[in-house]
Amino acid sequence: MVSIIAKVSKSLKGIHFPVDREKCIDYAKKNMAPEDVLNALKHIPEGKYESMAGLWHAVSREKR
Repeated sequence: MVSIIAKVSKSLKGIHFPVDREKCIDYAKKNMAPEDVLNALKHIPEGKYESMAGLWHAVSREKR
C-alpha cells in the first residue's frame, strides 16, 4: 500500500514553493491526484508552506 505522503509527493511533483493550501489543491487536481490526496490537502492548516517537508508534516499531523 502506498502511503499518503508518497501520494502527496507524486501529486505535487514539480510544484514551486512557497505555496498555500489552495495552490496545493489546485496543483494536485491538475495532476489528476486521487481523492484521498485531495481530501488530505483540504484538511491541512491554512498558511504558507516553504517546502515539501513542511507539507508532509502537515498531512501526517492531520492523519492522526
